Amino acid sequence: MKIVDKLSDKLLPIATKLNNQRHLTSIRDSFIVTMPLIMAASIFILLNALIFSNAWVNQFVDLSQLANLATLMNNATLGILAILVCYNIGVNLSTWYVNNGRISASGFNSINAGGLSVALMFLMMPVTSQVTLTNGKTAEATGIFMQSLTSSSGLFVAMFAGILGTELFVHFSQYDKLKIKLPDGVPPAVASTFNSLIPEVLVLIVVAVPVYAITTLSKLSIPDIINTAIQTPLRGFVLSPVGMIFLQFISDFLWVFGLHGSSILSPITTAPQLQSIQENMTAFAHHQAIPNIVNGPFIGSYGLLGGGGCMMALIIAIFLVSKLEAQKSIAKLALVPSVFNIAEPIMFGLPVVMNPIFMIPAALIPSLNLVIAYVLTNIGIVGRMVAMAPWITPTGIQTYVSTAGNIPATILTFLLLALDVLIYIPFVMASNKVKSTNEAKA
Repeated sequence: MKIVDKLSDKLLPIATKLNNQRHLTSIRDSFIVTMPLIMAASIFILLNALIFSNAWVNQFVDLSQLANLATLMNNATLGILAILVCYNIGVNLSTWYVNNGRISASGFNSINAGGLSVALMFLMMPVTSQVTLTNGKTAEATGIFMQSLTSSSGLFVAMFAGILGTELFVHFSQYDKLKIKLPDGVPPAVASTFNSLIPEVLVLIVVAVPVYAITTLSKLSIPDIINTAIQTPLRGFVLSPVGMIFLQFISDFLWVFGLHGSSILSPITTAPQLQSIQENMTAFAHHQAIPNIVNGPFIGSYGLLGGGGCMMALIIAIFLVSKLEAQKSIAKLALVPSVFNIAEPIMFGLPVVMNPIFMIPAALIPSLNLVIAYVLTNIGIVGRMVAMAPWITPTGIQTYVSTAGNIPATILTFLLLALDVLIYIPFVMASNKVKSTNEAKA
């Protein structure tokens, strides 16, 4: 227990500080808002691939024209994902400054910060782009913005623009001399607009000048620079087998100390994983080879069976071998939430958190599951993820939906769950033995 306590004393302050860091929380909350849109896009991509564009179905009822419906849905959701994230980062970050008293709420509107963030995002985009014509030839076009920069591929530019723009906007908004004072009878919405007029103009100028200088001298666009310096290396790490296992272990390690590990790491992992699943969804919609293995649905389907630490397996193990009525009672209460991947009742009720017996399997089992699933997916035994099911989708069903009905992948999920139960059983028996020994001594 002394080792656990020492680790807790050193780890908790650092993890708590990261969890409450304003830029990370703003990014994390911005991604959460986009989840319903991503789910909607997944539904229509599955419908398109399995029904609208299915040759067997179209033999009986021609639904091929409805394929355009899936395209429209994709353009309206995944196609503008970076814009939505950028706007929400501006709103969330500026709201944090208001809520924490860093800037007066009087005459300040967070909506202005969101709009300014989007403006900066587009300011950083190239003014000309290479496009492919319908005849297959390429040409330089101006006056358009590529969807590759407004979708998940542009998330890093969106995050950079949202944070930079909002920080500068908040800084300039603190100076009263930069505010245009209006009579008291002016509506608040109008007053806040005039108050932000000069700060917003200054932010645009301060950013536009170096952007112009950098792109002119280097002949590279800001998205190209960010992609080379940040996006590509981070994506390579997050989506690699080593990176996946490392981040999953850190996530579950934080969990067993009472911290929501996946939430803390989401600002790092979400953007690459979203880009990964969007690429898979696009390939699936066009009946092409699925390019990526690691993404959010992959982690959720195999590494979060019943929530963080694979708590569903622990609950089943308790039902099978535990002789302690207290454990069984807690397991009964936690069963239904765990079915929907909510781990907190068993994690804190048993508890698993700070429990030297259950901490070990809870921190290691999800990573083991992901290693097995990655190997089997890589050699082609189970299918890859092509859609995003809601994270509360029950174990097995989530895999079935995310792989568009791949039976081997679904079976693998239940086999992993059975393996996890077998691993948890000795630890449940050990906890029973420790409890009995302690009661005997008492």
